[in-house]
Amino acid sequence: MRIVIIGGGPGGYAAAFEAARLGAEVTLVESDNLGGTCLNWGCVPTKTILRSARIAWDTRNAEEFGLRVRPADVDIERLMERKEGIVEELRSQIEATAARLKVDILWGRGRLTGPRTVEVTAVDGVTQAIEGDAVILATGSVVFKLPNIDHSLEGVWTSDEAASLVGLPQRIVIIGGGVIGLEFACAYAAFGSEVTVVELTPTVLPGMDKRVTRVVQDSLERMGVTFHLGISASSVEEGDDRAMTTTLSDGVVIESDIVMSAVGRKPNSEGLGVEAAGLEMDRAAVKVDEHFRTNVPGVFAIGDLIGGMMLAHVADEEGVIAARNAVTSYEFAEAEGLLAKLQHMPRLESVDYSCIPACVYTFPEVGVVGSSRDSAKERGLDVVQAVSKLTANGKALGEGEAEGFVQIVAEKGTGRIVGCQIVGPHAVEIIHEVALAMRHRLTVRDIADTVHAHPTLSEVVKFAALDAADKCGV
Repeated sequence: MRIVIIGGGPGGYAAAFEAARLGAEVTLVESDNLGGTCLNWGCVPTKTILRSARIAWDTRNAEEFGLRVRPADVDIERLMERKEGIVEELRSQIEATAARLKVDILWGRGRLTGPRTVEVTAVDGVTQAIEGDAVILATGSVVFKLPNIDHSLEGVWTSDEAASLVGLPQRIVIIGGGVIGLEFACAYAAFGSEVTVVELTPTVLPGMDKRVTRVVQDSLERMGVTFHLGISASSVEEGDDRAMTTTLSDGVVIESDIVMSAVGRKPNSEGLGVEAAGLEMDRAAVKVDEHFRTNVPGVFAIGDLIGGMMLAHVADEEGVIAARNAVTSYEFAEAEGLLAKLQHMPRLESVDYSCIPACVYTFPEVGVVGSSRDSAKERGLDVVQAVSKLTANGKALGEGEAEGFVQIVAEKGTGRIVGCQIVGPHAVEIIHEVALAMRHRLTVRDIADTVHAHPTLSEVVKFAALDAADKCGV
């Protein structure tokens, strides 16, 4: 069996590796570098920058810990060298795994020219067509650009330019108060920039629990970030001195060196040949069923291309499941001659999105999984909410980061965990304890009865679970 995968990001290479492990002949088509947005411009570069920002911020607050040090100066060139070194190391590891699993990599831009037929155009313009028994589309997403902003202006950035850290602006306006916008706001504020965030909705991190958004915004305001919420940017103009002027919908005018557009991403389906293949679309996203099958037999789609939870680890999981389903479908079809009749195939797998964590790497960090109390109630669930704050945690106090909490949402009567929100140091690591419990249908009582080492930040999870167990009556 031959599987052709278009896109070498987290979803694409995960699908390629899984398919190869299952014995398929795999061709992976990639037009740029392996690793996709996550490795080359997104997750890894931003977290590397945020690590440097954390050190810089700590030096600015060293007196709190009884230390006398000078605030750190930012060496942009050295910081970028370190970032690129990390990216190149991880990229080389992906390439090594591909070689070990005998995944054939075709460098070029791939597009569908028909069902399960892919045309690959190399950089030199040479094209070749390849056929697959199955095709997995994993082309990811691209930056969404606001139509009223001229992105050709030198003073207008997207997350790509911000992650490249082409300079350290004295003043920066960030349009968008979601995850991307707040992470960069945190980094640039820690480096000493004057940061202003403009967000269309009434709160930062739209869609997240109110307690989470309040604590994060308060923390960033203490770092010097200014917020304009419930406001849009009407226009962005560049002056003769290259200073940027942003006019808000309420008439406020803000001058800055840089304006960064951080209003999200959209599925990267342009030029993919979806029309030629006859794929059903939902605007820019490819429509799939719960097994990642499109309406065209043998063609699967995953990751940011299908919308939904546009996260690297989600794409990874979807890639693995899609590869398994592609191999399973083909094995059944080959035996039964039913390649065109696989709409209700048994044994096909899907992804349980209810226990997939999402993270925000601000200071403090945010880790969430499942539902908030409000969203759970909207679904008709009878739930309780238990909150344990970090102010009583010895490890948090010792680290000087006692701002935050663990909030668990559980079903009344059963103690089944419906969701959890954590704000505080190492929240992005701690959240996995709850994600694992949810994945295996453990209850708040199971967590409460588990001994947690002292002093650790994870103790706060235990105390929240204990409170939740009492409220649930379990």
